Amino acid sequence: MSHPPVPIPKVFALTNRRAEQDALSLQASFPSVRFVPASREGWRVAVKEADAVLLNWEIPVDELLDRAPALKWIQNEGAGVDHVLTGRLRTNDVVLTNTAGVHAVPIAEHVLGLIFAFARQLPDLGRAQAKHQWWRPAPGKIFELQGQTLVVIGLGRIGLTLAQKAHGLGLRVLGVRRNPKGEPPAFVERIYPIDQINDSLAQADHVALCLPLTAATHGLFDDTRFSHLREGSHIYNVGRGAIIDQAALHRALESGRVAGAGLDVTSPEPLPAESPLWADPRVIITNHTSGDSSKNADRILELVRDNIARALRADPLHNVVNKQEGY
Repeated sequence: MSHPPVPIPKVFALTNRRAEQDALSLQASFPSVRFVPASREGWRVAVKEADAVLLNWEIPVDELLDRAPALKWIQNEGAGVDHVLTGRLRTNDVVLTNTAGVHAVPIAEHVLGLIFAFARQLPDLGRAQAKHQWWRPAPGKIFELQGQTLVVIGLGRIGLTLAQKAHGLGLRVLGVRRNPKGEPPAFVERIYPIDQINDSLAQADHVALCLPLTAATHGLFDDTRFSHLREGSHIYNVGRGAIIDQAALHRALESGRVAGAGLDVTSPEPLPAESPLWADPRVIITNHTSGDSSKNADRILELVRDNIARALRADPLHNVVNKQEGY
Protein backbone atom coordinates (compact mmCIF):
# COMPACT_ATOMS: atom_id res chain seq x y z
CA MET A 1 0.00 0.00 0.00
CA SER A 2 1.38 3.42 -0.93
CA HIS A 3 1.61 5.87 1.95
CA PRO A 4 0.03 9.33 1.83
CA PRO A 5 2.31 12.35 2.23
CA VAL A 6 3.52 12.66 5.81
CA PRO A 7 1.86 15.64 7.53
CA ILE A 8 4.40 17.72 9.49
CA PRO A 9 2.52 19.03 12.55
CA LYS A 10 2.91 22.59 13.75
CA VAL A 11 -0.12 22.78 16.05
CA PHE A 12 -1.27 19.50 17.59
CA ALA A 13 -4.55 19.53 19.54
CA LEU A 14 -5.22 16.77 22.07
CA THR A 15 -8.84 15.97 22.93
CA ASN A 16 -8.24 12.87 25.07
CA ARG A 17 -8.97 12.70 28.79
CA ARG A 18 -5.30 13.20 29.73
CA ALA A 19 -4.91 16.09 27.31
CA GLU A 20 -3.22 18.54 29.70
CA GLN A 21 -0.79 15.97 31.11
CA ASP A 22 0.05 14.54 27.70
CA ALA A 23 0.47 17.98 26.14
CA LEU A 24 3.14 18.84 28.70
CA SER A 25 4.96 15.57 28.08
CA LEU A 26 4.88 15.93 24.31
CA GLN A 27 5.86 19.61 24.43
CA ALA A 28 9.04 18.68 26.27
CA SER A 29 9.87 16.13 23.57
CA PHE A 30 8.97 18.27 20.53
CA PRO A 31 9.57 22.00 21.18
CA SER A 32 9.01 22.83 17.50
CA VAL A 33 5.37 21.74 17.74
CA ARG A 34 2.72 23.60 19.75
CA PHE A 35 0.51 21.23 21.73
CA VAL A 36 -2.94 22.45 22.68
CA PRO A 37 -4.97 20.52 25.27
CA ALA A 38 -8.71 20.63 24.61
CA SER A 39 -11.42 20.15 27.20
CA ARG A 40 -14.67 18.38 26.37
CA GLU A 41 -16.42 21.75 26.26
CA GLY A 42 -13.62 23.78 24.68
CA TRP A 43 -12.42 21.57 21.82
CA ARG A 44 -14.06 23.72 19.14
CA VAL A 45 -11.80 26.63 20.05
CA ALA A 46 -8.74 24.49 20.73
CA VAL A 47 -8.69 22.94 17.23
CA LYS A 48 -9.09 26.24 15.38
CA GLU A 49 -5.44 26.40 14.26
CA ALA A 50 -4.61 22.72 14.56
CA ASP A 51 -3.14 20.79 11.65
CA ALA A 52 -3.10 17.56 13.72
CA VAL A 53 -5.54 16.20 16.31
CA LEU A 54 -5.60 13.31 18.75
CA LEU A 55 -9.29 12.54 18.37
CA ASN A 56 -11.59 11.58 21.21
CA TRP A 57 -14.42 9.31 19.99
CA GLU A 58 -17.08 11.76 21.25
CA ILE A 59 -16.14 14.51 18.76
CA PRO A 60 -18.14 14.58 15.49
CA VAL A 61 -15.64 14.28 12.66
CA ASP A 62 -17.47 16.46 10.14
CA GLU A 63 -17.75 19.27 12.68
CA LEU A 64 -14.04 18.85 13.43
CA LEU A 65 -13.30 19.34 9.73
CA ASP A 66 -15.37 22.53 9.79
CA ARG A 67 -13.69 23.86 12.93
CA ALA A 68 -10.10 22.97 11.89
CA PRO A 69 -9.60 24.23 8.33
CA ALA A 70 -5.82 23.58 8.46
CA LEU A 71 -6.25 19.94 9.53
CA LYS A 72 -3.95 17.45 7.79
CA TRP A 73 -3.77 14.53 10.23
CA ILE A 74 -6.21 12.82 12.61
CA GLN A 75 -4.73 10.38 15.11
CA ASN A 76 -7.77 8.44 16.28
CA GLU A 77 -7.73 7.48 19.95
CA GLY A 78 -9.21 4.04 19.17
CA ALA A 79 -8.44 1.22 16.77
CA GLY A 80 -11.90 1.03 15.18
CA VAL A 81 -12.64 3.83 12.72
CA ASP A 82 -16.09 2.92 11.38
CA HIS A 83 -17.64 5.80 13.36
CA VAL A 84 -14.94 8.22 12.12
CA LEU A 85 -15.02 7.44 8.42
CA THR A 86 -17.77 9.70 7.24
CA GLY A 87 -18.23 10.19 3.52
CA ARG A 88 -16.56 13.55 3.84
CA LEU A 89 -13.44 12.21 5.57
CA ARG A 90 -13.12 9.37 3.05
CA THR A 91 -12.86 11.81 0.15
CA ASN A 92 -10.49 14.44 1.51
CA ASP A 93 -6.73 14.45 1.98
CA VAL A 94 -6.62 14.32 5.78
CA VAL A 95 -4.42 11.40 6.87
CA LEU A 96 -6.10 9.10 9.40
CA THR A 97 -4.12 6.90 11.79
CA ASN A 98 -5.49 4.67 14.54
CA THR A 99 -4.23 2.96 17.68
CA ALA A 100 -4.28 -0.61 16.36
CA GLY A 101 -2.29 -2.81 18.72
CA VAL A 102 -2.69 -0.63 21.80
CA HIS A 103 -5.60 -2.69 23.10
CA ALA A 104 -4.39 -6.12 21.95
CA VAL A 105 -3.36 -7.49 25.35
CA PRO A 106 -6.48 -6.54 27.34
CA ILE A 107 -8.83 -7.66 24.56
CA ALA A 108 -7.05 -11.00 24.16
CA GLU A 109 -7.17 -11.55 27.92
CA HIS A 110 -10.85 -10.57 27.94
CA VAL A 111 -11.70 -13.20 25.32
CA LEU A 112 -9.81 -15.83 27.31
CA GLY A 113 -11.74 -14.76 30.40
CA LEU A 114 -15.02 -15.33 28.55
CA ILE A 115 -13.85 -18.74 27.32
CA PHE A 116 -12.89 -19.78 30.86
CA ALA A 117 -16.21 -18.46 32.19
CA PHE A 118 -18.12 -20.83 29.92
CA ALA A 119 -15.71 -23.71 30.51
CA ARG A 120 -16.09 -23.48 34.29
CA GLN A 121 -19.80 -22.48 34.23
CA LEU A 122 -19.02 -19.28 36.15
CA PRO A 123 -22.16 -17.33 35.12
CA ASP A 124 -24.47 -20.07 36.46
CA LEU A 125 -22.36 -20.45 39.59
CA GLY A 126 -22.54 -16.68 40.11
CA ARG A 127 -26.32 -16.73 39.76
CA ALA A 128 -26.50 -19.56 42.30
CA GLN A 129 -24.36 -17.56 44.72
CA ALA A 130 -26.65 -14.54 44.35
CA LYS A 131 -29.54 -16.81 45.44
CA HIS A 132 -27.48 -18.36 48.29
CA GLN A 133 -27.77 -21.74 46.60
CA TRP A 134 -25.13 -24.52 46.85
CA TRP A 135 -25.40 -25.64 43.23
CA ARG A 136 -23.25 -27.81 41.00
CA PRO A 137 -23.36 -27.91 37.20
CA ALA A 138 -24.75 -31.06 35.62
CA PRO A 139 -22.18 -33.72 34.62
CA GLY A 140 -20.55 -32.83 31.33
CA LYS A 141 -21.35 -29.11 31.49
CA ILE A 142 -17.87 -28.17 32.71
CA PHE A 143 -15.20 -28.77 30.10
CA GLU A 144 -11.46 -28.37 29.60
CA LEU A 145 -9.93 -26.03 27.04
CA GLN A 146 -6.81 -28.08 26.39
CA GLY A 147 -7.13 -29.77 23.02
CA GLN A 148 -10.16 -27.76 21.93
CA THR A 149 -10.11 -25.67 18.74
CA LEU A 150 -10.29 -21.88 18.68
CA VAL A 151 -10.89 -20.16 15.34
CA VAL A 152 -9.69 -16.55 15.36
CA ILE A 153 -11.37 -14.55 12.60
CA GLY A 154 -9.24 -11.50 11.89
CA LEU A 155 -5.51 -11.90 12.48
CA GLY A 156 -4.53 -8.34 13.14
CA ARG A 157 -2.63 -7.52 16.29
CA ILE A 158 -5.56 -8.38 18.55
CA GLY A 159 -6.22 -11.69 16.80
CA LEU A 160 -2.55 -12.66 16.79
CA THR A 161 -2.15 -11.79 20.47
CA LEU A 162 -5.20 -13.89 21.31
CA ALA A 163 -3.95 -16.77 19.15
CA GLN A 164 -0.57 -16.79 20.86
CA LYS A 165 -2.03 -16.73 24.37
CA ALA A 166 -4.62 -19.41 23.52
CA HIS A 167 -1.96 -21.67 22.02
CA GLY A 168 0.02 -21.33 25.24
CA LEU A 169 -3.01 -22.67 27.13
CA GLY A 170 -3.11 -25.78 24.96
CA LEU A 171 -5.80 -24.82 22.48
CA ARG A 172 -5.47 -25.71 18.82
CA VAL A 173 -5.69 -22.41 16.94
CA LEU A 174 -6.91 -21.80 13.40
CA GLY A 175 -7.02 -18.39 11.80
CA VAL A 176 -9.06 -16.65 9.12
CA ARG A 177 -7.65 -13.70 7.22
CA ARG A 178 -8.61 -11.93 4.03
CA ASN A 179 -5.18 -12.42 2.49
CA PRO A 180 -3.39 -15.39 4.12
CA LYS A 181 0.06 -14.81 2.67
CA GLY A 182 3.18 -16.60 3.85
CA GLU A 183 3.64 -19.20 6.54
CA PRO A 184 1.42 -18.99 9.62
CA PRO A 185 3.12 -18.20 12.94
CA ALA A 186 4.11 -21.18 15.04
CA PHE A 187 1.09 -20.76 17.33
CA VAL A 188 -1.46 -20.94 14.48
CA GLU A 189 -1.92 -24.35 12.86
CA ARG A 190 -3.48 -23.06 9.65
CA ILE A 191 -4.78 -19.80 8.19
CA TYR A 192 -7.84 -19.91 5.94
CA PRO A 193 -8.75 -17.23 3.41
CA ILE A 194 -12.05 -15.50 4.12
CA ASP A 195 -13.80 -17.37 1.30
CA GLN A 196 -13.03 -20.65 3.14
CA ILE A 197 -14.27 -19.44 6.52
CA ASN A 198 -16.95 -22.14 6.66
CA ASP A 199 -14.30 -24.87 6.53
CA SER A 200 -12.73 -23.44 9.67
CA LEU A 201 -16.06 -23.06 11.48
CA ALA A 202 -16.85 -26.74 11.05
CA GLN A 203 -13.85 -27.50 13.31
CA ALA A 204 -14.46 -24.85 15.95
CA ASP A 205 -15.26 -25.28 19.62
CA HIS A 206 -14.77 -21.52 19.99
CA VAL A 207 -14.92 -18.67 17.47
CA ALA A 208 -13.49 -15.22 18.22
CA LEU A 209 -14.43 -12.30 15.98
CA CYS A 210 -11.57 -9.80 15.96
CA LEU A 211 -12.59 -7.91 12.83
CA PRO A 212 -13.15 -4.26 11.96
CA LEU A 213 -16.58 -3.26 10.70
CA THR A 214 -16.50 -2.77 6.94
CA ALA A 215 -18.92 -3.33 4.08
CA ALA A 216 -17.47 -6.83 3.75
CA THR A 217 -17.85 -7.78 7.43
CA HIS A 218 -21.25 -6.22 8.13
CA GLY A 219 -23.65 -9.07 8.92
CA LEU A 220 -20.93 -11.66 8.27
CA PHE A 221 -22.51 -14.02 10.81
CA ASP A 222 -26.07 -14.60 9.66
CA ASP A 223 -28.26 -17.72 9.73
CA THR A 224 -26.29 -19.35 6.93
CA ARG A 225 -22.95 -18.72 8.61
CA PHE A 226 -24.17 -20.02 11.96
CA SER A 227 -25.34 -23.21 10.24
CA HIS A 228 -21.70 -24.08 9.50
CA LEU A 229 -20.69 -24.01 13.16
CA ARG A 230 -20.11 -27.24 15.02
CA GLU A 231 -23.07 -28.05 17.28
CA GLY A 232 -22.59 -26.66 20.78
CA SER A 233 -19.81 -24.21 19.91
CA HIS A 234 -19.19 -20.85 21.57
CA ILE A 235 -18.76 -17.47 19.88
CA TYR A 236 -17.12 -14.25 21.12
CA ASN A 237 -17.36 -10.83 19.49
CA VAL A 238 -14.78 -8.16 20.33
CA GLY A 239 -14.89 -6.50 16.90
CA ARG A 240 -18.09 -4.59 16.17
CA GLY A 241 -21.64 -5.53 17.01
CA ALA A 242 -22.96 -5.34 13.46
CA ILE A 243 -20.66 -8.17 12.35
CA ILE A 244 -23.25 -10.49 13.93
CA ASP A 245 -26.91 -10.57 12.95
CA GLN A 246 -28.23 -10.63 16.52
CA ALA A 247 -31.58 -12.16 15.55
CA ALA A 248 -29.69 -14.98 13.83
CA LEU A 249 -27.53 -15.40 16.95
CA HIS A 250 -30.66 -15.70 19.08
CA ARG A 251 -31.99 -18.42 16.77
CA ALA A 252 -28.65 -20.25 16.88
CA LEU A 253 -28.72 -20.16 20.69
CA GLU A 254 -32.30 -21.42 20.79
CA SER A 255 -31.47 -24.29 18.44
CA GLY A 256 -28.40 -25.33 20.43
CA ARG A 257 -26.08 -24.71 17.49
CA VAL A 258 -24.38 -22.10 19.72
CA ALA A 259 -24.01 -23.10 23.36
CA GLY A 260 -22.83 -19.70 24.53
CA ALA A 261 -21.97 -16.21 23.29
CA GLY A 262 -19.64 -13.66 24.84
CA LEU A 263 -20.55 -10.26 23.45
CA ASP A 264 -18.39 -7.28 24.24
CA VAL A 265 -20.00 -5.36 21.37
CA THR A 266 -23.60 -5.21 20.20
CA SER A 267 -25.70 -3.41 17.61
CA PRO A 268 -26.80 -0.90 18.66
CA GLU A 269 -24.84 0.19 21.69
CA PRO A 270 -26.11 0.36 24.35
CA LEU A 271 -28.10 -2.81 23.72
CA PRO A 272 -31.84 -1.97 24.10
CA ALA A 273 -33.39 -3.16 27.34
CA GLU A 274 -35.95 -5.23 25.44
CA SER A 275 -33.31 -7.34 23.66
CA PRO A 276 -33.73 -11.03 24.55
CA LEU A 277 -29.94 -11.34 24.77
CA TRP A 278 -29.90 -9.57 28.16
CA ALA A 279 -31.87 -12.31 29.91
CA ASP A 280 -30.43 -15.26 28.02
CA PRO A 281 -28.36 -17.34 30.49
CA ARG A 282 -26.20 -18.54 27.59
CA VAL A 283 -25.00 -14.99 26.86
CA ILE A 284 -22.38 -12.90 28.66
CA ILE A 285 -22.56 -9.20 27.78
CA THR A 286 -19.57 -7.07 28.81
CA ASN A 287 -20.60 -3.61 27.59
CA HIS A 288 -17.64 -2.78 25.31
CA THR A 289 -15.09 -3.06 28.11
CA SER A 290 -12.69 -5.59 26.57
CA GLY A 291 -10.12 -2.98 25.60
CA ASP A 292 -10.07 -1.26 28.98
CA SER A 293 -6.76 -1.24 30.83
CA SER A 294 -4.92 1.09 33.19
CA LYS A 295 -1.99 0.91 30.76
CA ASN A 296 -3.81 2.13 27.64
CA ALA A 297 -3.29 5.86 28.14
CA ASP A 298 0.47 5.40 28.37
CA ARG A 299 0.47 3.14 25.30
CA ILE A 300 -1.48 5.71 23.29
CA LEU A 301 0.86 8.49 24.36
CA GLU A 302 3.90 6.50 23.24
CA LEU A 303 2.26 5.72 19.88
CA VAL A 304 1.49 9.40 19.37
CA ARG A 305 5.03 10.32 20.39
CA ASP A 306 6.48 7.84 17.91
CA ASN A 307 4.23 9.03 15.09
CA ILE A 308 5.10 12.67 15.70
CA ALA A 309 8.81 11.78 15.59
CA ARG A 310 8.18 9.93 12.33
CA ALA A 311 6.32 12.89 10.88
CA LEU A 312 9.13 15.27 11.76
CA ARG A 313 11.59 12.92 10.01
CA ALA A 314 9.20 12.54 7.06
CA ASP A 315 9.06 8.77 7.70
CA PRO A 316 5.86 6.77 7.11
CA LEU A 317 3.45 6.91 10.04
CA HIS A 318 2.38 3.86 12.00
CA ASN A 319 -1.22 2.64 11.62
CA VAL A 320 -2.26 4.66 8.58
CA VAL A 321 -5.87 3.74 7.80
CA ASN A 322 -6.88 2.88 4.25
CA LYS A 323 -9.97 5.06 4.18
CA GLN A 324 -11.54 3.10 1.33
CA GLU A 325 -10.99 -0.30 2.94
CA GLY A 326 -12.04 0.97 6.36
CA TYR A 327 -9.05 -0.18 8.43
